[in-house]
Amino acid sequence: MKNESKNALQQVFRRSRVFLPVIHPGTKKSALQSIDTAVRSGADGIFLFNQGMSSAQVLDFIPQVYQRHPNLWIGVNLLGTEPEEVIGLVAGLPVGGIWSDNAKIDEMSDAQPAGEQFRQARNKAGWKGLYFGGVAFKYQREVDAALLPEAARKASPWMDVITSSGPGTGYAATVEKARALRSGAGTHPLALASGVSPENVDGFLPYVDAYLVASEIETAKYSGILVPERTKLLAKKIHGWERQGCVEPAGTGDV
Repeated sequence: MKNESKNALQQVFRRSRVFLPVIHPGTKKSALQSIDTAVRSGADGIFLFNQGMSSAQVLDFIPQVYQRHPNLWIGVNLLGTEPEEVIGLVAGLPVGGIWSDNAKIDEMSDAQPAGEQFRQARNKAGWKGLYFGGVAFKYQREVDAALLPEAARKASPWMDVITSSGPGTGYAATVEKARALRSGAGTHPLALASGVSPENVDGFLPYVDAYLVASEIETAKYSGILVPERTKLLAKKIHGWERQGCVEPAGTGDV
């Protein structure tokens, strides 16, 4: 399971560091403009949220995005809907990823019923996209810092990309948190959301594979309007990790 999940991120994006701007679609017009900005800036894909639009409106919007950018990877985070339910909602749509803020991993238990429930739903539907599962994520149950490695270890069999964050929207995680999650995740893909910026991303690049970014590249929090210069700069820094030919820190593996 770990090797399959590890390969999934690389097979989809063909790079070791992935940049996925998060679009809060206030209107279709502003969302399309921001998606255009993301594409021109070199983003690897986008995530659409049901903030500014309802879940139904987001789902109705996806074909329009696909028509405009047929080669764009599109992910969704439908807040308030369980990930196994989202699979049914995106069936037949060009959706490459599902993101849930809370994958309900219990770092103190070997049994993971929420993970098993998602796996069964995924297998039943035959859905082949990437699952970004929230672990130690903002506004969810807090995970003790000492247990972060174990949380990542317990999460890795149940999702394609372990996805964590800082303490709140616009607030970055610490590098120590990223390092702790990486120590438990091994070579399994790790994503980070909230507060990632052109100014702080360098500290995370040795540990984190995918960057899900909104507030630090928007004109204002939740505006849904991306700033082209900051979006392009962040893409350049994230993708520049590969071009540097850097050796991963000991213990992180080849991710």
